[in-house]
Amino acid sequence: MPAIIPDQPPSAGFDLHLHTCWSYDGLATPEAYFRAAQAQGVTCIAMTDHHVLDSLPEITACARRYPLVRFVPAAELTVTARFGTCDLLFYGLPAESAGDLSGVWRIYHEWQRACGAAISAAMHAIGLPFTDEDRLALLRRYRPARTIAVQGNTHVKNEMLRAYFLEQGFISSKDDYVPFLQRLRNARPFPPYPAADQVVPAVKRAGALLAIAHPFGYFQQYNEPRMDAIRCELGLDGIECAHGGIPPEYTEKYRRYCVRHGLFSVGGSDCHAEAHIPARFGRHYGRPEWLDEFLQRLETRVPKQG
Repeated sequence: MPAIIPDQPPSAGFDLHLHTCWSYDGLATPEAYFRAAQAQGVTCIAMTDHHVLDSLPEITACARRYPLVRFVPAAELTVTARFGTCDLLFYGLPAESAGDLSGVWRIYHEWQRACGAAISAAMHAIGLPFTDEDRLALLRRYRPARTIAVQGNTHVKNEMLRAYFLEQGFISSKDDYVPFLQRLRNARPFPPYPAADQVVPAVKRAGALLAIAHPFGYFQQYNEPRMDAIRCELGLDGIECAHGGIPPEYTEKYRRYCVRHGLFSVGGSDCHAEAHIPARFGRHYGRPEWLDEFLQRLETRVPKQG
């Protein structure tokens, strides 16, 4: 997740980038977002959990209690592309996954568990104690049992892992954490994110629309040849033009790029926890007409896979 630029934008009336406790690093319940949306007049939300659609049954059940708040089934999937890794937002995912799409969810479930196992193995390789059982105990400190039951012994969110390493004396300060992770990677390579050409076609065949998330870094701010290459390689349908990691002046630049290339524009707060909701939920520099355009694209898409 990119650094959030300090600012307090107005409420946009929609929030299409949210994370629940079904994300490995999320702490919010779906109910918390519906409740906030109803209270604040936010009419459309998308819970874009990292790498999974496991939250959908809970979100669907919750949505019945908030009929004035529309939700879009979605997920944020990190992929490895020719230009590097990037986060992609897929909107309009089907409730029933079959064929290639069910294979995508299997790949990400396996990747999350493999990533966690690689960290434990790397710790063992450098002679420090952090077993699979230790990692599972750490996950249980912040993850609900129902998510672990579905996703298994995954990787641990960075804030929790860093605090644990400090607690155990594996690192001396917060600044040591990133170099320590690199030491672990050198000891035991971590599994790469799934390949874009394996993930993107399968999800798009299921009818989902694709937007690149918080693109400020991926686009090298505004490197138009690079933007064109990314758009063509991934087959982008849209861009997350408004996000806390994007300076407001770039929101307008990205929006103009979208208009030029027939892409939709979305915006979101990237909330991960209920503590973020009062200051961030629904707040970004997206405009109401973006939502209308986005929903029209959703309603006119033609899924290629049942």
